Amino acid sequence: MSTPDLSAGQKIARYTLISALLLLGAWMLQHFLAALCWAVVLAIGTSSLYDRWLAKFGGKHRHVWAALTFTTLVGLVLIVPLVYGGIVAVREALTLARTFFDPARGGPPDLPQWLVQLPLIGDWVNGQWMEKFHHTGAAAATVQTKPAVYEWTRLVGVQLLRRLSTLVFTLLTLYFVYLNRDSLRTDVRRVARSLFGPTVEGLMNRAAAAVRATVDGIVLVAVAEGAIMCGVYAVAGAPHPILIGAVTGVFAMIPFAAPVVFGAVALLMGSEGAVGAAVGVFVAGSVVLFVADHFVRPVIIGEGAKLPFLWVLLGILGGVESFGLVGLFLGPALMAALVSVWRGWVGEARDAPAH
Repeated sequence: MSTPDLSAGQKIARYTLISALLLLGAWMLQHFLAALCWAVVLAIGTSSLYDRWLAKFGGKHRHVWAALTFTTLVGLVLIVPLVYGGIVAVREALTLARTFFDPARGGPPDLPQWLVQLPLIGDWVNGQWMEKFHHTGAAAATVQTKPAVYEWTRLVGVQLLRRLSTLVFTLLTLYFVYLNRDSLRTDVRRVARSLFGPTVEGLMNRAAAAVRATVDGIVLVAVAEGAIMCGVYAVAGAPHPILIGAVTGVFAMIPFAAPVVFGAVALLMGSEGAVGAAVGVFVAGSVVLFVADHFVRPVIIGEGAKLPFLWVLLGILGGVESFGLVGLFLGPALMAALVSVWRGWVGEARDAPAH
């Protein structure tokens, strides 16, 4: 990209053309950007594992076989739980809907007495329940529920297929990233240095470290939370503890989302009369979430990304708000780059002679 013989106008025109081409390419690939971002995040997050995997292969085509087999393993880890969870979730939702609105059972059940007798809000909750469900009548439920259930199932199926297609493109991209990892790493650094100078390498290293630390801090901690809560659900007698534990682990990747799952489980168990077990589930979930979010996760992410946890949290929340689920990993990487720029400016200002 060196342009020493070009005039200022020609340089402006060249960079304008490059910018226009980049914007046009981004617009053309807008439906695939999520898959590309996920592939980059997975490649960075699993780089150390892939190094060990690659060392097991030899021969002329070692990179091809290593990339192919490792991508297949990553795909199995991602696709099998997704398909299984989707099938079980649809089946359980249909069963719940049929049971809930079964006319032979008189329609939806009454709320438990302990909930109705709560001070201040008990009467209001019971009134809303009666208005929304009981007043519709069993016949209306029979007429309206079946189409609603099938429509909901169709929407879930469409969303599941869309996610699977994104996952397929992610894995395809991930294979080529693994296959050409060394050349990509060299070329990206070379181009970045030529465009932005040698200081850009520090930003890139900090952003990559933030992605790796966030993958470890979010995914591994969420898996641990899901496994612990799976045991809690089993001990408390909650239905389908393995499935609900897996859902809890998925929600635990998003800040403040895990209480939605174990709180709903506690409410369900309480409505069935198991008040002690419901309280135990909620208390255990709150303790696990508190320890993970205030002690384990800050240490893993903060140390790896060299960021205070406040900025990590803001990066995660802002990333999810702006980019969706992939923002869980892009947000902290962006915050790490911004903090690195700020620290560079502070260092330059500190070393500059006073006037």
